[in-house]
Amino acid sequence: MATTQTIPSPTDVGALANRINLYTRDQHNKIDAQMSVRFAFAMKHGFIYRQGLLAFYYVFDAIEQEIDRLLQDPRDAAECQARDILLQFWADDFRRSSKIFQDLELLYADVYSTRESLTAFLNQRELPREQQAFVDYIHASIRAEPTTVLAYCHVLYLALFAGGRVMRSTIYRHTGLFPHFPDLTPQEVVRKGTNFFTFSDDGVDAENKLRKEYKRGYELATRHGLSEDQKLRVLEVSKDIFEWNMRVVTEIGEINRSQLMGTLSFRLVTFFVEEWKYSTKLTKRQKTLVLVAGVLFQLFLAYWILSKWL
Repeated sequence: MATTQTIPSPTDVGALANRINLYTRDQHNKIDAQMSVRFAFAMKHGFIYRQGLLAFYYVFDAIEQEIDRLLQDPRDAAECQARDILLQFWADDFRRSSKIFQDLELLYADVYSTRESLTAFLNQRELPREQQAFVDYIHASIRAEPTTVLAYCHVLYLALFAGGRVMRSTIYRHTGLFPHFPDLTPQEVVRKGTNFFTFSDDGVDAENKLRKEYKRGYELATRHGLSEDQKLRVLEVSKDIFEWNMRVVTEIGEINRSQLMGTLSFRLVTFFVEEWKYSTKLTKRQKTLVLVAGVLFQLFLAYWILSKWL
């Protein structure tokens, strides 16, 4: 049948990818709305964007540790099954942890000037509670049921294929997110700092081809390579991944809110003005009033600070 040789159509209910999309539709819509707001917010605050990228470094690193282990040293028949499926579609072009590391090298250039110092920071850093719990869940779920690695391969990697290009173009309009380098133009800096969202240096056509090959290989490998019970577990873990992502993103906001509350500063004021401005709970008129109030408060704060120095 043609559907076993090509990318499945959206109406092909036998395709595991389509079943995941249908099963997680509510979670997908919820986090899509949350991420749209949070990503727009992060574009206003480089320190928050850096924290988000840092969080997903650990997520993708955990997944790729497990993928590498399954490919290189499967322990039993269940892990051999997962390995055989992965071999049909996985390639190093999809690896994201090393790409995020390249972006972090740029974003942390003013703090960690060498690859070794950044590596030491990443290895020694204590993760926030939800981030650590998600990383632990990744390792535990894949080790308990190796074929659940396929949930991560679809939900997270294809999400980047689908949305990474849009995010990349958005970042190109916000060059202030990145440190200043006197020998590089802002555009060159952005190109060096968006590896996470880039799957090929050869352009859009090459990325589209890679995405097509990934989806086709995933479908061919999973359609008949899994039992129905295994597919149901992949669906359950897929739903969990969406929930974990929302918890991690929410935690980043809560950490910044609590840290900034203790200091009266331009960063604090800007944080809340932007957060309220992008809140979906406010009407357009309310957002305008909040923005005006924020600007006035910033002017008052500037006057207050200057008066202390004069």
